[in-house]
Amino acid sequence: MKSITGGPVAKTFNLEYAALYDPHRRPAGATGNLYAAEQQALAVTEQLIRDAGYDPVLVGGLEQARALEDSTALFRAIRHTLGPYFHRYARAGEL
Repeated sequence: MKSITGGPVAKTFNLEYAALYDPHRRPAGATGNLYAAEQQALAVTEQLIRDAGYDPVLVGGLEQARALEDSTALFRAIRHTLGPYFHRYARAGEL
């Protein structure tokens, strides 16, 4: 992406199911969305995630993008068992 746009890059929304983007289908409380981003892309990425109704959860710089991609198999396995689902992330004591 960077080679095409020349701008800062982020990786997000690849672990969310588009069918669940409708905010009326989400449970009360923040639903987490994992993302990795270059420093220059942090603010706009977090805003886009919030605008979509999710709670941004930074997993690190763009070097973590591959970890997000690799985790899709795990998230697919969970969906196979649960069906469509939401996930939340919080620091200990925040829930």
